[in-house]
Amino acid sequence: MRSPPPHMNSTDKLRHWAAIVAFVGPFLAMLALFQYFPVYEMLRDSFYDFSLLNLAKRRYVGFDNFLTIIEDPDRIQAFTVTFIFAFGVVVTVIPVSFAVALYLNGKLPMRAIVRTVVFLPVVTSVVVIATMFTFLYDPANGLVNSALSTIGLPRLQFHTSKHQALPSVIAMMVWQQTGFATVLFLSGLQGIPKDLEDAARVDGCSPWQRIRFVVIPLLMRTTVFVVVIMTVFSLQAFAPALVLTGGGPEGTTNFVAYDIYQLAFYLQMPGLASAVSVVFMVVVLAISLIQMRVLRVKETQG
Repeated sequence: MRSPPPHMNSTDKLRHWAAIVAFVGPFLAMLALFQYFPVYEMLRDSFYDFSLLNLAKRRYVGFDNFLTIIEDPDRIQAFTVTFIFAFGVVVTVIPVSFAVALYLNGKLPMRAIVRTVVFLPVVTSVVVIATMFTFLYDPANGLVNSALSTIGLPRLQFHTSKHQALPSVIAMMVWQQTGFATVLFLSGLQGIPKDLEDAARVDGCSPWQRIRFVVIPLLMRTTVFVVVIMTVFSLQAFAPALVLTGGGPEGTTNFVAYDIYQLAFYLQMPGLASAVSVVFMVVVLAISLIQMRVLRVKETQG
């Protein structure tokens, strides 16, 4: 926040600070009310055992809620499933979106149509997409199984099988998030100076060599951003479990965000849900920082 110039008189300084308060004050107030205060409440509630139906009977339990997270196999499964889901989404979205961005950055036909098709899922609600995939994945009359039967392949159970549910949800999220990552990579590709690619072409580099030794190193900053954003989005997955699988079968799609929702509102254990939220927030922050650190080191070495 910029201080007023020293030559200002007291009246001008008062007007200067009044203008700052008028423009920045409402934003800071909303930030404190809707972000910092809920975080404080979450941290406080994580040390208590109580029910939302009877808030008066609060009981301080210290770190018992955090110990429960370590000892409860359902909580450990929720974290494990979420990490596997995020890893599957990120390692699939990055190469697919990069390849699509390369296609859209070239002088190839149907680029406008491809751009619309790729980006359309991004602006569609995740709830709508999960509902749509409920019909696509239907074991009896779903479009996917109907297509498989037409070509003589066996029907799949998708979200009703404990072995197929998580890969099915990963496929849905990859389809929904690829467009966003593609736009980010495309903006990075369009920022690469054409002189560098022309020089590599004159030196006899093949298209793959130009991508490997020119494009990818120059896109490292964009890649760092895409990886971190995709990881955070994937770790916060909630709607697929709520709409598509209900966290099942046998907890194989019970993501942490959905587990927190179940603990707080269905099992009436908001204290434990707050503790899970605290641990999850710290883990997500740590993963993001590690990713940025590792990728920046690779950029410097490259």
